[in-house]
Amino acid sequence: MSKIKIIYGHDTLCGWCFGFTPTLDAFVKSHPDVEIDIVPGGLVKGNRVGSYADMAEYIAEAEIKMTRVTGRAIGQPFRDMLQQEDAPLSISAPPSHAILQMKDLAPDRALEFAHILQDEHFLNGKDLNLAATYDEICEAHGFPKLDTDAIVIATEETPAVDESYALSASLGIQSYPTILIFSEDDTLLGQINSEYESEAFRARFEQIVKTAAVNEMGNVSS
Repeated sequence: MSKIKIIYGHDTLCGWCFGFTPTLDAFVKSHPDVEIDIVPGGLVKGNRVGSYADMAEYIAEAEIKMTRVTGRAIGQPFRDMLQQEDAPLSISAPPSHAILQMKDLAPDRALEFAHILQDEHFLNGKDLNLAATYDEICEAHGFPKLDTDAIVIATEETPAVDESYALSASLGIQSYPTILIFSEDDTLLGQINSEYESEAFRARFEQIVKTAAVNEMGNVSS
């Protein structure tokens, strides 16, 4: 079987992606040979963009189910942020732009960066619209410095962000997290959605790869 690649349909503001982080981190450790390309998809764009304060009730309800299913709980600083009259704007474009920059500067650490960024948001209530948030994360974890001026003004129409969102849509990604598994020649082998238990996720991945390998052998022999 040829080298396997994964595209991870992701959004920083997606609580389910936050809940999925430990599962994907465990997979990365056990499968260091699998290339993972994180693709920001734009969960919060268009008329979904708005103050976090206006979403507090919805998030509180959604958090209950997310925590029950994934085992991860949102931090109190994030909950406190939702109650502020001047709560930050909820918009996916700035963190999406930051992740895309990191993919260019340090592609082997882009997933790590995305996970840290998301944890800082959901656990520590960090505002993803502030340049200081990105500067602090990069300095603390040894990431390359990002163009924060570009990050904080990013919208879904910013070329890099628009391109990423269009790629996500072209791949048929409609929810987050979505895992697409490809062969080295970019043949789609399978898809995994909404699997948050590490061993079950690994088993599903291995099943998809094994089935593809059997099919490949059958095609060769015929």
